[in-house]
Amino acid sequence: MKSESQTRQEKINLQLGRAGWAVGSRCLVEEYLISSPNSFLEPTSAPRSSTEFADYALLDRLGRPLAIVEAKKSSRDALSGERQAADYADALLAKHGIDPFVFLANGDEIWFWHRSLFTPQLLSDMLSLTRQLAA
Repeated sequence: MKSESQTRQEKINLQLGRAGWAVGSRCLVEEYLISSPNSFLEPTSAPRSSTEFADYALLDRLGRPLAIVEAKKSSRDALSGERQAADYADALLAKHGIDPFVFLANGDEIWFWHRSLFTPQLLSDMLSLTRQLAA
């Protein structure tokens, strides 16, 4: 059984690269910082107890997060990261004023979630990811 790290390296990184989001480019960031131990989601919330990172962030030319990709190992359901991704998206909305698109991936499935418009939708491939962001 492959770990999440192996799934990311062997499958998801390749899929992102084929879709035009090369690992290591300025527009794709692995382990994107969502919050540090002393950051707040909202003024009334308690401080975070640990540093949190999204597995990937897809950035625009100005470095703002357009989308996040929550990765799971291949043996897990890609949708199992939905709550975690929603928390990250909420934090980015509070921090940047941008509600990022969400992608949920396990190397075998990719789900696209435009949170304000519809529930997660299964994509046929990562190239669809680029089409969704361009739309």
